[in-house]
Amino acid sequence: MLKNPRKPRIHITAYDHVGLRVTDCARSLSFYESLGFRVDKKHSTMTALEIVNRAGVRLSLIPNGKPTPRLDNVLMDRAQKWPGYTHAAFIVDSLTEILEWARSSHIAITEGPVDWGRRVTCFVRDPDSNVLEFNELKRRGVGAL
Repeated sequence: MLKNPRKPRIHITAYDHVGLRVTDCARSLSFYESLGFRVDKKHSTMTALEIVNRAGVRLSLIPNGKPTPRLDNVLMDRAQKWPGYTHAAFIVDSLTEILEWARSSHIAITEGPVDWGRRVTCFVRDPDSNVLEFNELKRRGVGAL
């Protein structure tokens, strides 16, 4: 914890990307391509394959992952709760389209759909058990925040 923290003047305006460690880059790329991502060759390297969708959402696939003996997600599936990023959350136009994509692709919905009031969500896992959350935001009335 910072001692005597001053009020920050930092203004974060957006996320640039989420990095996902993967064990098989070709398999992961196939999965993310089915969600509309394509390789951005100009910004990719041997250590990070940058992918982007038509809305400009970016992910970096880090191809140095080693599978665990149980092929599980150590942050989500173990009793010990280690610190770290547990999932990436995306806004989608239609959760119904995500549900149909998952059904037709034989991808399990691991949670949801759940109505949280301001959004409806569902969760899936990529081939390396990285957790992805998809959110359809509900429309609000005029003047709502």
